[in-house]
Amino acid sequence: MHEAPITDPRLRHWRARLAARAEEATTALGEVPGVVGVVLGGSYGRGEHWPLSDLDLMVVSAGRPVAEVADEVDRCAYQLSEMWGTSGIYTAVDAGRLTFDAGEVRDPGGLPSRMDDHRWLHGLDKVYGGRPARDDDGVASALLGLSARWRFDQAVVGRRVEAWLAAARRSLADAERQAGEDATGAWISVRRAATAIAEVATERWGERAGSLGRYWTLFEARARRHDDGAFADRLLRAAQAHPAHPAEVPEWLADRIALSYEARLLVGEDVGPEQNARDNLLAYAGLYRGRFPRSTYAWMRPAPDADLHAAIETLLELAR
Repeated sequence: MHEAPITDPRLRHWRARLAARAEEATTALGEVPGVVGVVLGGSYGRGEHWPLSDLDLMVVSAGRPVAEVADEVDRCAYQLSEMWGTSGIYTAVDAGRLTFDAGEVRDPGGLPSRMDDHRWLHGLDKVYGGRPARDDDGVASALLGLSARWRFDQAVVGRRVEAWLAAARRSLADAERQAGEDATGAWISVRRAATAIAEVATERWGERAGSLGRYWTLFEARARRHDDGAFADRLLRAAQAHPAHPAEVPEWLADRIALSYEARLLVGEDVGPEQNARDNLLAYAGLYRGRFPRSTYAWMRPAPDADLHAAIETLLELAR
């Protein structure tokens, strides 16, 4: 693949940087008492990473309660990301919340029935196509084997579709409650619902999603591959998620948008500046609101004339 020239010095040597950070994270998490297995999942584990990829690590533990290990792993992951951010490039480490006990990995029972547990619902997907980074007694390989066997099993896909539809309906109910007094929160709920519906479509197409900061452009590409562009267009229109001239945003987000665009071009992605801005705006509006629940900045919601109730009605139809 031909890579575009680098103008932002923060993107130089990005492959070596991610490799070094993955090794450091694996070592640090592996030193948490009770950890006996670590899987490198997500885009990095599958070899599909880009310069701003997160690192997704799933942990298998033994001899300690899973919740205790998960909390310690999560703290360790956050501290690593915080330290790395001082270099000018932040790499999130997503670990802790998807921690498994070695016993349940060796004897998981019926996997479709475990989809009510968020660890299995999201973990089977996150580890798919990944690789073991620590594998005491083969527990990391066993988790990878479960993912390879079950991730696209029709019963599991069916349970995942049910879970995403339920999430969409919950978000739309939140939007209806927020509509009268919190337009920003209502639109963020609408867009969460749209994302859940996009996940349903992705499951039904036999594919998987990912990459939060590139989500909607990649979704549009999947829809085109499956000749479902009309559905995608209706979904994006309802969520006010079509590319448009970027709103006025805070300095840190403007920098992230510019850095993301160069990083995407660097790996040959077919993306325009408005698509890139849209992807980042929608991703960070939800993240920001999650951390600052009273925030109501204009960049976090569409134009004032956007019809919230029409959006909810359309998404309720699409979530059936």
